[in-house]
Amino acid sequence: MNILIYVVLILVLLLFGIFVALFFIFTLDSLLRGHDLSTTRRASRTLIKIILQYKPDSRNFYDLGCGRGSLVLAVKRELPYLAAYGIDNSAIRIFFSKLKSKLLGKKINFKKQDIFQTDLRNADIIYTYLWYDLMPSLEEKLQKELKRGAIVITNTSNFLTWKPRGIYITCPKKPDFEKLFVYLF
Repeated sequence: MNILIYVVLILVLLLFGIFVALFFIFTLDSLLRGHDLSTTRRASRTLIKIILQYKPDSRNFYDLGCGRGSLVLAVKRELPYLAAYGIDNSAIRIFFSKLKSKLLGKKINFKKQDIFQTDLRNADIIYTYLWYDLMPSLEEKLQKELKRGAIVITNTSNFLTWKPRGIYITCPKKPDFEKLFVYLF
């Protein structure tokens, strides 16, 4: 009986150590590589409805600043015919994205890359949940690269000079939290 208690205690301490190490890694990554805000499930469901409404025949979906890949996985689960791409500047986030993708059996192209170096000429749908200060540079990049008929969906942050085709409030109690803006090209 005493051995069982020691084994359980060692397992608990080991799991706690792993949790603390992962917390430290993610905290350090956020400090060095920027925020990692996850899109809520409610906003993910709204995003999928937007895709089905505006671009049901799309082929290429890009999540710019994909973090740990939760949104891309949700989109791929609901719309398996899409070629899904997750782009992030953090090797740690991309590692965990690829790991989740493999474990769930979803073929998603995750890439550690600066979003401003990513070729977006083949994108049909682009999703972003980025800081406001990145939006003017992204707006300029997209203006140069996007093909006609593509859509861009931004979460919370919007483009200053583009007029959205639609605005979707995903949380009525907090209308400015995770508001989705849809732009057509």
